[in-house]
Amino acid sequence: MVCTGAVPLAPPTLDQRTYRHQAAFQDDFAAQWSDLERQVRTSLRLMALNGIQDPLNDAPIAADALQVVAPNFRESLQHEGLVSRQRAVLLLLRQLIEAGQLPLLESLRLYCPEAITAFAERLRSLVAHYQGSEYLPDPQDPRRETVHHEDLCALSFADASFDAVICNEILEHVYDLPAALRSMRRVLVPGGSLLGTVPFAYGQADSTVKALHLGDDLLPELLAEAEYHGDPVQPKQGSLVYRIPGWEFLDQLRHAGFEDPRIEAIHSPTYGILGAEIPWILVFMAQRPQEP
Repeated sequence: MVCTGAVPLAPPTLDQRTYRHQAAFQDDFAAQWSDLERQVRTSLRLMALNGIQDPLNDAPIAADALQVVAPNFRESLQHEGLVSRQRAVLLLLRQLIEAGQLPLLESLRLYCPEAITAFAERLRSLVAHYQGSEYLPDPQDPRRETVHHEDLCALSFADASFDAVICNEILEHVYDLPAALRSMRRVLVPGGSLLGTVPFAYGQADSTVKALHLGDDLLPELLAEAEYHGDPVQPKQGSLVYRIPGWEFLDQLRHAGFEDPRIEAIHSPTYGILGAEIPWILVFMAQRPQEP
């Protein structure tokens, strides 16, 4: 196990599927369409009865310690600030470590472009070599004195600095997605892993582009009504959405130099992992290739 903790009384209930192409996902989606609502209701009932387990160490979490807000269970099912999609990412991190693809937490070199969130605090408490950051583009921003600034499109770290990069709900906001993907690949060691979540348009191949970056001194060109998502460093304003990725995102990862890009679809009432209109949380994963 990755961390010491309570031993589960029964094997975890876990539905996990790997998709490297849209067609396979759509086939599964269509085959289960009539049963999806029942799966969501069943999972909620099981969590209300049994609580859940921590995805990193199997420690029990009582049902009355969960905050549940319908209908978007992807963004709720909260415990100590962590929501369903974040637990899915932590479960995959655990799986990579237990499979020997990443070092143990006490040796892991991990970068996350978030520094002041509950997710960052959880990992900072477990990972000896955790590096977090926030996007604070104004050099005079006084928060830079206490919060590390990074531009994901031009990371300042040396090549091969990290074993893993976790990027949660960030890539829809970056002004230059190909540059951000190349930048994250560069700072990973050969064989290192990239994983995380985006608001994924799983029903379409193309991404929905909402804004274009025109230059550092120009306002973005809006192609649709401006959409903003929550941002911990500017909670009142939020962060502009440039795109909602579709399945072409896997090709974009390949073009940036990653290998085996894929979507892991995870649904687990044991670990409190449940989606919104579908049972699954969709997490992207890819690796920097090993050197020849």
